[in-house]
Amino acid sequence: MPNIDVSLSDLKKMVRPKMPIDLEKLEPYIWMVKSEIDGIEGDTLTIKVGDTNRPDLWCVEGLVRELRGAFDVEKGLKDYKLKECDYRIFVNQKLEKIRPYIACVVVKNVRLTDQIIKQIMQQQDKIDGTYGRKRAKTSIGLYDFDLLAWPLKYGITKPDENAFVPLTFTEKLTPKQILEKHPKGLEYQHLLKGQQFYPIFTDAKGKVLSMPPIINSNDLGQVNEKTTNVLVEVTGTDYETVNNVLRIMAMTFADRGGELYSVIIDYPQRKPDVTPQFATRHFEIKVEDVAKLLGENLSAEDIVKALQRARYNASEEKKLIHVTIPSYRTDVMHVVDIYEDIAIFHGLDKFRPEIAGLPTVGRLSDAEKLSRKVRELCIGTRAQEIMSFVLANQEYIFGNMNLPADRIIEIANPVSFTYSAMRNWLFPSLMEFLSKNTTKEFPQKIFEVGDIVVPNLKSEVGSDTIHKLAFAVSDTNANFTDAKQALQAVANGLGWKIIFVEHEHPSFIAGRCAAVMKDGKQIGIAGEVHPKVLKNWGLEMPTVGFEISLT
Repeated sequence: MPNIDVSLSDLKKMVRPKMPIDLEKLEPYIWMVKSEIDGIEGDTLTIKVGDTNRPDLWCVEGLVRELRGAFDVEKGLKDYKLKECDYRIFVNQKLEKIRPYIACVVVKNVRLTDQIIKQIMQQQDKIDGTYGRKRAKTSIGLYDFDLLAWPLKYGITKPDENAFVPLTFTEKLTPKQILEKHPKGLEYQHLLKGQQFYPIFTDAKGKVLSMPPIINSNDLGQVNEKTTNVLVEVTGTDYETVNNVLRIMAMTFADRGGELYSVIIDYPQRKPDVTPQFATRHFEIKVEDVAKLLGENLSAEDIVKALQRARYNASEEKKLIHVTIPSYRTDVMHVVDIYEDIAIFHGLDKFRPEIAGLPTVGRLSDAEKLSRKVRELCIGTRAQEIMSFVLANQEYIFGNMNLPADRIIEIANPVSFTYSAMRNWLFPSLMEFLSKNTTKEFPQKIFEVGDIVVPNLKSEVGSDTIHKLAFAVSDTNANFTDAKQALQAVANGLGWKIIFVEHEHPSFIAGRCAAVMKDGKQIGIAGEVHPKVLKNWGLEMPTVGFEISLT
């Protein structure tokens, strides 16, 4: 969840200019926009924005836009005026496989202060880092409009051409040198790795504005308190996201009093775009459907009022609500998203709480009761419980345990070899644990109650999950009797009658291994671990143990 720092005095002034708001009264309204106050220091208010699908809220202007609706200062859709102009940017076709899309807006007569610039830089950084996928999907650039010669060109450059002074530097560097020397170049060079050409943004005189998505020029690519006219540029690899980001940035400047002027993006392979785009979407919802979903009989008037507070345009006609979605609400993908906003802005505290009518009462399953009893009994033998992953790999399951490879459930696309299969018995997990604690004090006595997964083509999911107990003792004088006594103690505590029958298993020493039988069926195995297995795991101490099914 993004955290943003805002000026409390600035926030109050923008929300309700003539009425001061104390922090205690402000907090419930912050919750309405799915955010919360994370802290305050002096005039700086830290807000944690809970909705990661709302990049429009990652700035004070976006929060104010919603809060003015919540406070009933403004209602409905905010209208952003865009003056059409012939400012034009030509896009090179060779960018199609590098970074093909660009969107821009010219903002005039905006008054920038040091505080406002810091807020905009923070917004730029949050969007670039999250919504823009660390500049891989989109990146934002700001420029002093008065220094530019139009039309502009969004083109390509060879790594050793078009040297310019990057932001915060005083010497000219080629694009290749920027990737090798500039901090931002080093941080984002992977975005251009393997490219024969790099993106370059220039004006009609050939002056470099920036090298997207790496760095702006120090001459044209920075704004300060003296800047009154700004060019906002967004480049990226996804058309919709590029235009969404530009729209949000344009609204930020407009909310600060700036006048918006359109820019024509001249693509060689498609019709020219006019940016920014403030197109809205429309939904129709039934009053009765709202009642069904929210469980509250809201009137058409209540629904319209709630939607207008949430900054939608809404009107009612014959029990049908006509809703206009703001252009920046890219998170609204289904009518249910609108119902959620109705509930929030109507007031969640107005809904009557009801106890959920569950068909069952929560209780421990029989399997969990048994597991808890087994844990208590094992702890009673002075053993320590461990918990390990149900994922393992074939080397651990078979190779290290001196077993031939067998059928197991494997992961189709594992993140790593270490976790590439579902374990089909618990004991290897105990051996792995012991192998990582060879320098600790002995004796070591451990157990695990956990699940294993075995293939079963007759099962609906193609496998069976079996609950098991595994127990191991590693010590100088550890022998089969230690394993047998521990297992017998567990069985006695459970009221089980078990017997031990001589058995052979490749993981255990022949003649010192037994099958564990209960009611005439084998439920497990016990024995002294084979020296070859100990060597495979890097263990020097004799180790014994058992594994039984609890299913």
